[in-house]
Amino acid sequence: MVSFSFNSIGACQLGSVVFWRWDWENSSCIRVVFIDALFPVLAAAIVWMLTSLPSARADKLQQQVAGTFKPGSDNRVWIVESHAGLTQLAVLAMVVCWLAAVVTGTRQYVQYKQHQRRYGYFWGLFSSTLKCFVMASLISSVAEVHFAYFVPTQRNTPSLDRDAWPGLFILPIRVCIDAAAVVLLLVVRDLPQRAGIALPDESMLATEVQENAAGRHLSKDTKTKQVSPETGESVLSNGLFCWVNWFLVLRDQPQLDDLYEVPSKYTPEASWARFEAHSKAGRSLGWQLAHTFKEELAVQAVLNPVFNLLDYAQPFFMQQILRFIDSYSKDQSIGIRFGLFLAVAMLAANVASTVVEQQQAWHSRLLSMKVRNIVVFLLTQKTTRRKIGSCVGNDSSEGRAYNVLASDVSRLSKLTTLVYVVVLLPYQQLLGAWYMYRLLGMAGVVGTLLLLVVMRVSQSLVARANAIEERLGALNDQRVATTSEIIRGIASVKLFGWGTRFIGVVGQKRALQVDQLWRRAKIWTVISLSTLGSLPFINYAMFAVYSMQHRLEAETIFTAIAVFMIVQRSVNWIPSLFAEAVSVVVSYRRIEAYLSEPDVEPLQGRISQDEAPGLTVGFCDASLTWDDRQLSLDKLSVLFPAGQLSLIGGPTGSGKSSMLSALIGDMTLTGGKMIVPTCEAATGQFGARADMELRDIAFVAQEPWLRNATVRDNILFGEPYEQRRYERVLRACALIPDLGVLAAGDQSEIGERGITLSGGQKQRVALARAVYSSRRILLIDDCLSAVDAQTGKHILHRCLLDNDGLMQGRTRVLITHHMAMCLPHSQFVVLLRGGRIEFQGPPSEMSGNNTFGAWTASTGSDVDIDTVGPPQDILNAQRAALAPSGQTLGRIVDDEVRLQGLIKADTWRAYFAASGGRVLVAVCLGSIVTTRLLTMYKDYYLASKLKQADRGGDALGWLGVYLGLSLASACLSTAGLLWAYAGSLQASVALHDGLLQAVVRARPRFLETTPLGRIMARFTRDVQVIDTDIMEIVFHFQQNLVSVLLVLAGITAAVPLFAVVGGGVLVVYAHVAWRFMRAQRECKRLEATAFAPLVSLYGEMIPGSASIRAFGMQQAYVAEMRRRFASYLQADFVLRSTRRWLGVRMGMTSSVVSFATAVFILLRIDSFARNGLAGLVLVYAVNFWNESVAVVRCYSDLELSLNCVERVAQYMAVDQEAAAITLLPRHASLPKDWPRTGTLRIRDLVAAHVPGVPVLHGISFTVQHGEKVGVVGRTGAGKSTLSLALLRLVEPSHGQIVLDDVDISAIGLEDLRLSVTIIPQDPVLFNGTVRFNLDPFAELPDALLLGALHRTLLLDVFAGLDDEIRENGRNLSLGQRQLVALARALVRRSRLIIMDEATASVDFGTDAIIQATIRSELADSTLLCIAHRLRSIIDYDKVLVLDHGNVVEYDTPWTLLQDKSSMFSAMCMDSGEYEHLCSLARQ
Repeated sequence: MVSFSFNSIGACQLGSVVFWRWDWENSSCIRVVFIDALFPVLAAAIVWMLTSLPSARADKLQQQVAGTFKPGSDNRVWIVESHAGLTQLAVLAMVVCWLAAVVTGTRQYVQYKQHQRRYGYFWGLFSSTLKCFVMASLISSVAEVHFAYFVPTQRNTPSLDRDAWPGLFILPIRVCIDAAAVVLLLVVRDLPQRAGIALPDESMLATEVQENAAGRHLSKDTKTKQVSPETGESVLSNGLFCWVNWFLVLRDQPQLDDLYEVPSKYTPEASWARFEAHSKAGRSLGWQLAHTFKEELAVQAVLNPVFNLLDYAQPFFMQQILRFIDSYSKDQSIGIRFGLFLAVAMLAANVASTVVEQQQAWHSRLLSMKVRNIVVFLLTQKTTRRKIGSCVGNDSSEGRAYNVLASDVSRLSKLTTLVYVVVLLPYQQLLGAWYMYRLLGMAGVVGTLLLLVVMRVSQSLVARANAIEERLGALNDQRVATTSEIIRGIASVKLFGWGTRFIGVVGQKRALQVDQLWRRAKIWTVISLSTLGSLPFINYAMFAVYSMQHRLEAETIFTAIAVFMIVQRSVNWIPSLFAEAVSVVVSYRRIEAYLSEPDVEPLQGRISQDEAPGLTVGFCDASLTWDDRQLSLDKLSVLFPAGQLSLIGGPTGSGKSSMLSALIGDMTLTGGKMIVPTCEAATGQFGARADMELRDIAFVAQEPWLRNATVRDNILFGEPYEQRRYERVLRACALIPDLGVLAAGDQSEIGERGITLSGGQKQRVALARAVYSSRRILLIDDCLSAVDAQTGKHILHRCLLDNDGLMQGRTRVLITHHMAMCLPHSQFVVLLRGGRIEFQGPPSEMSGNNTFGAWTASTGSDVDIDTVGPPQDILNAQRAALAPSGQTLGRIVDDEVRLQGLIKADTWRAYFAASGGRVLVAVCLGSIVTTRLLTMYKDYYLASKLKQADRGGDALGWLGVYLGLSLASACLSTAGLLWAYAGSLQASVALHDGLLQAVVRARPRFLETTPLGRIMARFTRDVQVIDTDIMEIVFHFQQNLVSVLLVLAGITAAVPLFAVVGGGVLVVYAHVAWRFMRAQRECKRLEATAFAPLVSLYGEMIPGSASIRAFGMQQAYVAEMRRRFASYLQADFVLRSTRRWLGVRMGMTSSVVSFATAVFILLRIDSFARNGLAGLVLVYAVNFWNESVAVVRCYSDLELSLNCVERVAQYMAVDQEAAAITLLPRHASLPKDWPRTGTLRIRDLVAAHVPGVPVLHGISFTVQHGEKVGVVGRTGAGKSTLSLALLRLVEPSHGQIVLDDVDISAIGLEDLRLSVTIIPQDPVLFNGTVRFNLDPFAELPDALLLGALHRTLLLDVFAGLDDEIRENGRNLSLGQRQLVALARALVRRSRLIIMDEATASVDFGTDAIIQATIRSELADSTLLCIAHRLRSIIDYDKVLVLDHGNVVEYDTPWTLLQDKSSMFSAMCMDSGEYEHLCSLARQ
C-alpha cells in the first residue's frame, strides 16, 4: 500500500501508485490530492500560457519583427525567435496535466455511467473552480488560433506546411484537449460535497408524499415518486434540456404516475415560503409578488439583453460576410478562409442565441409557475374564509368564483408575455434603433421616430381593446354564473320543462359576449393593419432619406433589412403580445378583486373574554346582521347549557338557522359578544391566516353539505378510522339499512352534492359526520325534517339522547319543528320570532305559554330501527368477493376519459365545418400564399435594383414600387386574418351551443356521475380557448408553414447544393417535431385531466365554506388542494419543459441552415459577387429559424387547443334524453289543452336509477281526477323515485304510466313536464328577482304572481316582485325557499301536481295554512303529496304506502287507521300523534 501524508487531511490510502487504479469511490481524500496537488500545477501552466500569448503582445511583437512578414508563408517564426522556449515549456506542462485529468475523468465518467442504469443518474468529479480553469484555457487556445490564422496579417498563412513552426502541431492538440475537457465537465455532474466521492443513496432518489393538515387529512397519497431528472443535472443537460428525453420515450398513453415529482424549488411550498417571508401589510399583491421574485426578475433583466445582443449578432455576421464578398470581388487573392471563419462564428452565435433564448424562456415560465403557485393557494385560503353574499349582484356568484380559478389563474401562465412586453420588447427596439443608426445614420433615426409614432397609435388602440376585454370578463362571468346555476339545478330545470328556455337565456348572454368578441377581433385586426402597414412606409422613408446622401449598397441595405426584420418581428408581435398582456392584467385585477372581498369577521373581536366557554356556547347582548338579507338578530343573550340537549324553535323565517350561522361566524356582529370555544389557528403548510379558529364545534347545516366521496369518507371527514366507534355512529344515525341497499355499502360514492342519496339519507350522513367527530359541541340544524317519524325517533333516542355513549358530555343545540317529539327530552329551549328571543329556559316553564303550548304534546314511546348486522368492513369484503372480476363496486364517478394518439380527424372536421369549412381554409391559405409571394418578390425586386441604384431621385421610383408591393402584402394579410376571426367566432358559437344543449338534455345518469368541475371546465377554460386561440393559431401556422417552404425553395433555387442540406434539415425537423408533438399531445391531455379535480374541489369548497370553518378544516382543505395541485403541476411542468426541448433542437438545426447557406455562397462566391443575391439569400437564411420553430410551435399549440374541441365534442356525444317535443304519428294528435283531467293510472311500473338495480318493483295504482293522495313510507322506500318516474326523469324499464288516457312515454319530455308540476324535495332558486323565479319567461300577469305570494305567506318576506333572490336562494331560509317553490307551483295550475316533502322545513302552523291553501286552490287538480309529516296528508282522499319499492297499502286514511295491523297505522302510532291523527282522519 502506498501512503501519502498531508498535515491538513491525514493519511490517504491510495491502494496503488498507478493513479487510474485509485479507489475514487471510497477514499475521501484522493479528490483533495487531485485538486490541491495536481490542478495547481495545471493552473500555473495556464497562467504561464496566458502571459506568454502572442495575442496579448501582438502589437509589440509585430513592431519587433515587422520586416520578417512574408505574404503566403508562415509568419509565426517570430514566436520562435522571441518566446518559443517559454511557450513550449508551458504547453508541455499543461499537456501532461491535461492528459492525467482527461484519462482520470474519462474513467470516472465510464464508471458512473454504469451506475446510471441502477440509480438513474451519476455524479461527476470536478469542482466549479476547475471549470473556470478549463474555460480559461479553452478561450486562450481559441484566441491563439484566431491570432495565428485569422487576423489580417495571417489570413494567407498556410494551414499545414512542412517548413512551418513546430508549435503548429501543439496548437490544435491543445485546442482538442481543451474542448474534450470542457465537454467532460459539461456532461458530468458536480459532486454534492467537496469531501469525497460517493454514490447517492436510494433515499435521495425518492420522496414520500404525505399530507398532514392540523392532524387531519381528507385523503392520503403515500405513493413513492421519483425526483425529477432535472435535479442535479449536468450543465450540458440543463442547457440543452436533455433531461426531458425520459418523457419522450414513455409509453403511448402515459399516466400521472409515470411523471416525476416536480423539483422542490418549484413546488407551492417553496414559493409560499418565499412569499410569506416578503409579505408586508399594505402592499398590493402585484408588489408583493415582484418583491418575492426579484431574483427571477433580475435573471430576466440579464438574460433578455444577452439574448438581444446575440439575436443582432446574426445580421452583424451577415454584414461581415457581405463585406467579405465585396472585398473578395475586388481582390480574389485573399482567399475564402476568413469568410469560412465568419460562417463558423455566425453558427456559434446562432447556437449561443438559441441556448440563451430557451434559458430565458424557461426561467420566465418558471417565474409564471411560481406566481401561479402562490395565487392558487391565496384563492384557496380566501375561499375558506370568504364571507358569502358580501358583494352585490353577480360579483359574488359561484360562476365568478369558478371563472377566477378556471380561467383567470390559467391566464396567469401567460405572465411571461407581460415580462416580455415590459423587459424584452423595449430593449429589443432600442438596440434595433441604435443598430439602424449605425447603419443608416439619420435615416435610421427617421425610421426609429416613425416606429415610435406607430407604437403610440397602437397603444391607443390597445387601450380600446383593454376596455373591451373588461366588458368581456363581466359578460363571461354572467354566462358562467347562469350556466353553473342551470347545471347545479339541472334536476329542477328538467322537472319543470325549462331546458329549452334556459338554453335561450344562456344564449342571450352568450350573444352579448360574442358581440364583444367580434368587436375585439376587429380592433385587433386594425392594430395588426396599423403595424404591418406602417412598416413599409418606414422602410421606404429610411431608404429614401439614405439614398439622398449615399449609394445604396447590398451590404448596407440587406443588413438593414435583416435588422429591421428583427424589429419588424417584435412589432408584428405587438398586437398578440399586448392582447395577452391585457388579458393577464385584467385577470390579475379580477383575482385581486376576489382576494379583496370581505372575510368573515375575525374571532378575536367577536368572542367574550370574560367567559371561559369550555363546552358552552351562546350570546351576550349580541346583535347580528346578514349582508344580503333583511333578517337580523337583535339583542341575543342566551347561554346553552354544557353537556345537555338544547332546542331552538320558532316559525319559518324567525332566525333559527341564522342563530347557528352566527355561532360559526357567518353573520356580522354589530354589538355585544359571542361565547364560543376557540384556539390558536393551526399553522399548516401554507401558514395560518388568522390568530384564532373555532374549537370543538361540529356543524350540521339545514341543507346538508357533502363531499364528492364515499359515505365513509364523508363521515370520517379527516378523523382517524376507529371501527367500533364508526359502527356505533352508523347504528345511531339509522344508516345500516341504507348502506345495505347501496352496492358497495359505506364504500359507495355518493356523487357531487350527495346526488345519489335521498334527502333523508343526506341529512343522516351529515349528522353522522358530526357525531363521529371528536368535537364536543354539536350544532344541528333541523336534521329531523327529511326523515320519517320512526327514523326521527330512532335518531332522537339512539343518537341525540345517548348520554352514556356517543353523546356523553357533549353539548347539543338542535333546531327543529318537531317540538312535540323532542321537548320532553330536552333541558333547555329557545323560541324565536322575528330575530328576537321570545322565550328561553327549561321546557317545564313553557306549560303556561299560550303561543307555544301546543308543542308540548305527548310523544309516544321510543322506536328502534333494526340495525343489527356484521361490521361494514366484513360486509365490504363479502361484497368485493362476490363482485365480478375487475369491477369496482360503488363507484359512480369514473376517471375522466382521456383520448389517445393523434387528434382525431372527426375533431378537425367538427371544428372546421363549424367555422366555414373548405371556403374558410381556401380563403385564408390563398391570402397567405399570395402575401408571402409578394413579400419575397419585393425583396428580390430590391436586390435586383441595388446594382442600378445611384444618388438622387433615380432610387425613389423603384423604392415606390417596393412600397406598393409591401402595402399590398400587408393589406392582404390583414384581410385574411379578419376572415379567420370571423370563422373562429362562427365555430365558437356552434360548439358552445352544441355543448350547452348536450349537457342540458343529457340523461340524468350522466349528470349524476360527472363532477360539476369537469362540466364547468368545458364551459370555462375550454370555451375560452375556442373563443380566442384556435383560429388565430391556424392562421399563423399556415403563414409560417408557407414561409418555411418558400424560403427553402428560394434558397435551393439560388444555391442548388443546399438541396441536400435542406432535405436533411426537413428530416430532422420531422423527427424532432413528431417526438415533441406526441409528448405535448399526451401531456396536454394529462394536464387537462388533472385540472378538473382542482375545479371540483374548488366547487366543493365554495358552498361548504361554512361547514369547513365550523369543523376547523381549513388547513385540511388547503392540504388537499396541494395534493391535487401537485398532480396538475407534474403535467404542467413537463408541458413547459418539452417546449424548451423543442426550441433548443429546432434552433440548432436551423442554425445549420444559415451556416450551410453561407458556406455554399462562399464556395460559389464568384457568381454571387456578380448577381448581388447573396444578401437576399442570407437574409432569409438568418430568419429561417424563427419561422421554422414557429411552424412546429403553432402546430403543437393547434393540437393542444384542439384538445379543447375534443373535450367539448366528447360531451356533445353523451347519451341524450328522449325528444323534448312530442313526435306522434300523423294519424295521432295530442290535444293542445292536454291533460284535461288529472286521472292517473300506473301499471306494473319498474324503475331504476342504476340499470339492473330497480327501486320500484312492478307497482300499480290509479288516481282519479281531483283526488289528493298522500304517499308515505320509510326513508328509501321509493317515494321520490316514483315522483321522478312520473316526469320521466327516471325512465321506466317496464310498465306504463297513463295520464288522461295518454301513455306519457309517447309524450315529448318538455311537453310532459310543462303540463305537470312538481315541487321537489330540494327547492332550487335562481339568481334574479322574485318575478324571475316564479315566472322565468314573463308569461304570467303580476296579479297572479302576487296572489301566489299572498297565499304562501311570502308577502311578509318580500316587498314586491322585484326583490332580489341571490344565487341558490342563499338570502332566504330553507323554509322560505320551499314556500317560493310552492308559489311557483300555484301559478302554473297544472292538472297533476306532485309535492315531494314540499313543506318539510316550515313550521307546523305554516304547514297547516299551506295545506288549506292547497285544498282550496288546487281543488280541480290531482295531487300526489310525498310527506313524512303524517298530519299534512291525514285528511287526503287516499294514502299510498310504499315499502322497499312495492305498494303495500292504498286506501283512505281512516280505513287504514281502522286496520291496526296496517303499516300506515303503525307509522301513525310511532309519530306520537296517533289520537290527533285519528281525529283529523275521521273528520
